Amino acid sequence: MIVRLLTAVLAVAVAPLAVRAADDDNPYKTVKVGDFATYKMKVNVGPIAIDGTTTQSITEKSDKEAKVKVTASVNGMEAPAQEQTVDLTKPYDPTKVGGGLPGGAEAKVEKGKEGKEKIKAGGKEFECTWTTYKVSAKANGMDIEADIKVWTSKDVPMGMVKMTMKASVAKMDMEMTMELAEFGNKPAK
Repeated sequence: MIVRLLTAVLAVAVAPLAVRAADDDNPYKTVKVGDFATYKMKVNVGPIAIDGTTTQSITEKSDKEAKVKVTASVNGMEAPAQEQTVDLTKPYDPTKVGGGLPGGAEAKVEKGKEGKEKIKAGGKEFECTWTTYKVSAKANGMDIEADIKVWTSKDVPMGMVKMTMKASVAKMDMEMTMELAEFGNKPAK
């Protein structure tokens, strides 16, 4: 149940992740093969607390598309890796990555307020643009209603520095925070 729930939550969290509030440009246009961003993740669903990490890595890149590998470790267990393709010829739409959201999720994303703020994450300070979203989704057979706030910076591959989400997942209250732990470039060997 926990893995199914977390997969559904991550599918919804992906929806607004890398949207750049002040810029219509695709954040994946400037990535290079080997670029990665790792995030610490904390999830509370009722009395259940889940800690983990998730990493996005660029595995291939051309002028037309970028291939992104997403891995996660939750409470010490590795989740199956997901591969997604981002079309670089169009504005970035995270709900269309790889033909849809992970886990067969469907989501309606409504953009809310925007602002600017300095955020400290991974031991560094970033000038960020934050954006709020309302998300209604169905993932892994569960209905999800979520309020999400995302902080992005052009200094981070794929853009995201921090994300918070308060949601109702299958009628259970849930809170999640993802915060940048490290980023850089690890070229393939």
